[in-house]
This record gives sequence, C-alpha cells and structure tokens, in this order.
Amino acid sequence: MDPWLRALRHDLVKRAVWPARDLRESGEQDLEALRRGLTRLRDAEGRPITALLLFERMRAGSPCPARACDSFAAALQTAVASLDSPWPEPLRAVLALEDAFSALERSLEK
Repeated sequence: MDPWLRALRHDLVKRAVWPARDLRESGEQDLEALRRGLTRLRDAEGRPITALLLFERMRAGSPCPARACDSFAAALQTAVASLDSPWPEPLRAVLALEDAFSALERSLEK
C-alpha cells in the first residue's frame, strides 16, 4: 500500500470507522463516540485536529487523482454533517468512509 494511503488509513479512517464498526456490532447508539472519531484526532505533532482539517492538510501530499480526493473529501464532509442527523444516519455515513477509502485506494491502481 502506498505510504500516503497507509498514513491516511491509520491517522484518520480507522479512528472514525472502528468506533462505528463497534457500534454496528453492539447495536448501541453512541453519537459521541462517532463525534470523537471525526473531531478529536491528533496531527503528526500530537496537536488536536478535526478529520476535515487533517485530510485537507494530508491531501497536499496525495498521490491520488484530484477527482478521487474530491470524492473522499465529500464522503468525509457527509460523515461530519451527519452528526446532527437522527440515528442511524450518522452511523451509516461514518461507515461509508470505508468504501470511500477503498475507492481512493483503487484510484492508484488505474
């Protein structure tokens, strides 16, 4: 896997998606857990950062086509916006980041 994709998966995607997977499996409805995964991340220096800002910063070094990055950014924005929606929409939107990341990964295979 490309090092940039590996970093994105580690620093952003898994932080958002893993709590969502746990909630899906347990049947719990913990909006705060989803919120933490999108709004309370750490940058490379350990400073607090949101997922949107982290992706914006990381995108500058992306090897992926701009269109693929735009699609991932849109999925990320949808996930963040969904935090104000009734359950289970936030869960679905955060879990959709897995597919968005897979599409980003596939964009390098072309």
